[in-house]
Amino acid sequence: MKKIKLFFAILLFAATYANAQNEMDAFRYSFFNYGGTARFMSMGGAFGALGGDISSLAINPAGIGIYRGSEFTITPSLNYSNVGSNYYGTSYDDIKYSFNMKNVGFVFTIPLQGGIEEPGMKSVNIGIGLVQHNNFNYRSVAEGFNDENSLMTHFLNEANEFGLKPFTTNLAYEAWLLGTENGNYFVDMPDGNVFQRMENNTSGYIQELLFSFGGNYNDVAYFGATVGVPSVRFEESFMMEESDTEGLSDEFNSLQYNQSLKTTGRGYNFKIGALFRIADVVRLGAAVHTPTFFQLEDSYKNTMYSNLNFDDYPSKAESPRGYFDYELNTPLKALGSLAVVMGNMGLISVDYEYLDYSSMRLRSETEHFSTPNRNIRDSFQEQHGIRVGGELNFAQIFAPVFLRGGYALYTSPYKHNNNFERSVFSAGLGLRDKDYFIDFAYVYNAFDEDFYPYTNVAELPKADLNYTQSSFILTLGLRW
Repeated sequence: MKKIKLFFAILLFAATYANAQNEMDAFRYSFFNYGGTARFMSMGGAFGALGGDISSLAINPAGIGIYRGSEFTITPSLNYSNVGSNYYGTSYDDIKYSFNMKNVGFVFTIPLQGGIEEPGMKSVNIGIGLVQHNNFNYRSVAEGFNDENSLMTHFLNEANEFGLKPFTTNLAYEAWLLGTENGNYFVDMPDGNVFQRMENNTSGYIQELLFSFGGNYNDVAYFGATVGVPSVRFEESFMMEESDTEGLSDEFNSLQYNQSLKTTGRGYNFKIGALFRIADVVRLGAAVHTPTFFQLEDSYKNTMYSNLNFDDYPSKAESPRGYFDYELNTPLKALGSLAVVMGNMGLISVDYEYLDYSSMRLRSETEHFSTPNRNIRDSFQEQHGIRVGGELNFAQIFAPVFLRGGYALYTSPYKHNNNFERSVFSAGLGLRDKDYFIDFAYVYNAFDEDFYPYTNVAELPKADLNYTQSSFILTLGLRW
């Protein structure tokens, strides 16, 4: 069994130990799936060399220098997610809806010169924005008949290796699913032949408060800096049921194992960028984002239920509620951008993004995190992101209407697996006037994931999960 499979298996199951913050937690909060206005989203987020949009402050803060006036925007969105699964040959899918605010922000422009032809600084701009990057609202169901092992096989092997643990094996012991005889642990149906059903419900977000400053030098060079204050809220409820549907055991009927996790916290980072108009139609942009320095807290609790053929037994066991504070340093990020602006006809823009997920680090005053940080170095690699967007202006034909499209591709962050390679498709349109604008976008996001519900068995059970999310985004903006 390859080592990488053990890494993926930790996704949910290992998160229930008091010190089990792991490499999957680090990746979950290090990957920013950029959000923002409908215009920004419909063009794939390729705004590093464009600017003039509040969302660009989270990509290349030099984009704030493009503004020639002040602006306010607000962006609500409706999200629809679907997760398809295949587990031991059985397919299933489930859906979830969510409503959130993708963006709200202000940009204030302070002119510095009265004459347009005068060389030097033309203006400085100040921006304040709140942008939601990640949406964790998913619900998945996977079920199938496992003829190789069971959850209790995992608990049996874990008890033999580590003894009774308060969040796992001790629960099975108290609910009479794990017993002892002559000093040895035993369970019913260790060889499997049980029907398993898993339900996982997640919610939450990563959103970022942005404070930006930038300027315009001679309408040729633009610069900017952003202080980012991202916040995390992630909640997860995982349930696994196991049933003797074949009637093979005289004592065991079924079990249910519930896990709950809540993570909250915030951090800070810095972004600096530059943008150059090197010709009438060509713009270049570059930006660097420091690591985000997160302070996070986990709260978690597990419960075990058993259904056995006994008259009087404890059918429920609960763990204590656990709490743990820790730090996470995300990777440094570098971006390069190119845009071709064809006057009033339209534009094409491309962003390239580079970061190395093997540089993520978990830290704590009470835990060394040697194993998770070693797993991060061994399992993760560099990721490359390409975002492409385009816009057509139909104002010369019939109305100030803009048609937009975009695509983003993020390569796999894993060294030995293509899991989590992401593709994002987007399209939209906008109506723009001197004093206001209304934009609409549709964004389709897709990725795959292998999920292993438990690890301590010879043949790991695997659920193939296919995630898709559709977002319908509307932006209302005012200018003055």
